[in-house]
This record gives sequence, structure tokens and C-alpha cells, in this order.
Amino acid sequence: MIPEFPDFKPLGPEDRETLQAAYHTSGLTTCDVSPTNLYLWRDCQAPKLTRIRANLCVLLDSHAEAPYFLPPLGAHGLEETVRICLGHAGQMSRVPARIAMSLPPGKFAATPQRDSFDYIYRVEALAELKGKGFDGKRNHIRKFARNHPQYEFRILETPQLHRAAALFDAWTSARENGSSGNPAVAAMNHECQRRALERAFCDYALLGLIGGALLVKGEMQGFMVASRGAEDSVIAHFSYADAKMPGVHQMLLWEACRRLFSAFTYLNLEEDLGLPGLRKTKLSWQPLKLEEKFSVTLRTAPAGHADR
Repeated sequence: MIPEFPDFKPLGPEDRETLQAAYHTSGLTTCDVSPTNLYLWRDCQAPKLTRIRANLCVLLDSHAEAPYFLPPLGAHGLEETVRICLGHAGQMSRVPARIAMSLPPGKFAATPQRDSFDYIYRVEALAELKGKGFDGKRNHIRKFARNHPQYEFRILETPQLHRAAALFDAWTSARENGSSGNPAVAAMNHECQRRALERAFCDYALLGLIGGALLVKGEMQGFMVASRGAEDSVIAHFSYADAKMPGVHQMLLWEACRRLFSAFTYLNLEEDLGLPGLRKTKLSWQPLKLEEKFSVTLRTAPAGHADR
């Protein structure tokens, strides 16, 4: 049972149905409030749940940021709910534009969070790759198929999960070791990804995850794990492949859209985290739209003026 504010409870498996129901009736579509996402990343984000004005509210305490609330799941007394959240944590983050813009601008400040915008695509467009804009993608895919004519794309099943986890460690460790960034930050990010992936594989069936693996001569060279999002969308939570194999990422996403995501209309490839290379790649797949998100804070009334 979710307690009333100011009490909180840590997110646990017993909250999944309550969170799912609130998510699917909230109208929110961003990846951050996806119940599956919250569950997968709970080791590093430490989500805590409370109810404010009959809305389900989630407080995150990530290693990378000061504590913040996600947008409320519900629309009961929204302005007052947001005000209470900000009085407790100071910031509400990853807020969709329709919520951020509905708040009185004289009382609340909304700042775009470009690094957190979701990339939304039509599954059909990525499965067909029609038009000149996809010339480069088709070339990579054709070259991969020529170089590896015996490649296979298979549904990711339980016996393969151990192999996928081992490949994740091999691929991401090599990438982080070659990074010029802060080693401590890189190590923490890698650990968070590893623990999230472990949760995904441990509760794969319980969470209703769907995944696919790209194999060459029987050996896994890439895999993708996703879950059903809001309405007719699918959210890709993990996508990893051997970077030393040209065209593997293009082939993995193309095959996933053709064989794994064909029942969905939209694909959410989540954020780019402000990483230039990742941003360039996600833009190159020609998103249908970027789902804007904002940081919301309370405005400070000028001295001598009461907030009316």
C-alpha cells in the first residue's frame, strides 16, 4: 500500500500492479515514469513512493543528481501537488511539456532538459527504411549481410540471458576503459547499467520484457531488451553490440523493428544523456519527434511581494 505524504515507501515488487495502473491511466508516455524502467534502475535511483492529493508521486535519489520528483501519476490538484513536491525536494525533473506549460509561469519556472528528451520513432519507418535519408543505414545493413551471410536474429530467451550478460561486461568494460572521461563516473555508470541488466534478466518474464539477439555463426553479437510502454508504444531499455563489428548496431535495430516490435506503432529509444555521439546516432535514425522534458522549480517571490 502506498502511504500518504509525508510518508514514503521504497519501490518494491509488490507495487508493480499499482504503479502499472497509475501509469497507464496518467497519459504520460516518457520513459522515466515507465514502471519497468523504475524497477530496473531502482538500485541506483532508489525510488520512493507516496500519495499526494490522490496522485502517485515518485521521488528519486540518484548518485548523479540531487533528489528530485518525477511528474505525478494523476491529475488531481496538479498545481498543489507539484508545489508540495517542490517544497520537499526543490526540483521536479523529466516533466513533459504539457504538464510544465500548464503550471502558472509566475509561480513555477520550467527549464528544458535537452539531454533527457525521448527519441520517438515510427516502428514501420525503421522496419522499411524508405527514402534517401536512410541510404547510409541500408548500406550498413547490406554490407553486414554480405560479410555475415549466416547471421540470424532470434527472440531472446531465458537460456541466452547468461550469455548476454557476459557479453555486456566484455563490450562495455572495453568501451569504458577507452573513455577519456572521469574513471570514477564511468565505473559508477557501468555498475548501474550492469545492475539494471541483472534485474531485467532475473525478472524477465515477470516484467513482461521482450528481447532479440543477433547471432553470427551461432555466436551472439548484439542484443536488445524492451518493454511495452504507454498506449501502442514500446520502450527499448537496453541495446548492446560488439562495436568492432561494422554494421552490427544498424542490423540489430532494423531486425528488431521488423521481427520484435512489429505489433507496436511507436518506438521510444529513450534519451541521449548529452553524449554527442549518441545524439548524432539517434538523430540519424530520423525520429518522428523528440519528447520534450523540463525541470520545474518554484519561483522565488521578490522581496516585499507576497505570492498571491
